[in-house]
Amino acid sequence: MNFTLKQLRLFVAVAEHGSLSRAADTLAITQSAATMSLQELERQLNHPLFDRVGRRLRLNAWGLWLLPRAQKMLAESDQIELGFQGKSPIAGRLRLGASRTIADCWIPELIELGARRYPQLDIGLAVDNTHSLLQQLYQGRLEMALIEAHAQEKWLRLDPWCRDELVIVCQPAHPLAREPEVGLAQLEACEWILRESGSGTRDTFEQALQGRLGPLKIRQEYPHLPTIKRLLQSRPWLSCVSRLSVAEELAAGTLVALPVPELSLSRFFYFAWHKDRGDHPARMALIELARELLE
Repeated sequence: MNFTLKQLRLFVAVAEHGSLSRAADTLAITQSAATMSLQELERQLNHPLFDRVGRRLRLNAWGLWLLPRAQKMLAESDQIELGFQGKSPIAGRLRLGASRTIADCWIPELIELGARRYPQLDIGLAVDNTHSLLQQLYQGRLEMALIEAHAQEKWLRLDPWCRDELVIVCQPAHPLAREPEVGLAQLEACEWILRESGSGTRDTFEQALQGRLGPLKIRQEYPHLPTIKRLLQSRPWLSCVSRLSVAEELAAGTLVALPVPELSLSRFFYFAWHKDRGDHPARMALIELARELLE
């Protein structure tokens, strides 16, 4: 097979954009040249790589298999080029994902530290819940993500970052706020506002309650933590959030953490990436910076 790095770069661009025309624009080539290049790559591999759905191109099974391997080859190629240009290997663009809790608490400091330490590194950021970030990692749209929940996918590499604690919180006027200890039956009788399904916070909370409580009375679900915090301060509802994310409210007394000794709500934050994409100098440098933030 005589496929080229240019063909692989086009394949990755089409996979990321889902469109041949947008990929061509990104690579500054004509659409006809992009079409011919992709067709030649598929001919050389003797397999189609995409399903054509209207004007959209979606990776098929062969395309999904090829994507991390193509990205790994292109990353190695970029490092070779940077090395012979005498530039730092910690350069270029790194696409980072972060769960909303981590984005609120740590990401601004991490990006600022990265900009000072590695001025040639451009960190792109996607903020979403853990489930969506895992999908983006698998699809090759991210090099790394910082997530809130342990995942079991076989293609995934996880590296623990730091420990976190979830807390049950409410407004100071809530009847349970004055209790020295809160039991599970009392929680079941309350109304709740929670993070959306798919978030690491929601997953950890539901796993802790599994088989111990009946269905909760969930009034609302929101992906936006500031919305949850504002509503908690004005409504007699409960929520489960990271202690880090409500540290200011707890210190100011606008929210109260309930003592629930029957629940263990400890968890880890993780670095996550696709294990088939190999070593990435910028990713490893960012992991070291994230660990440095906690020292």
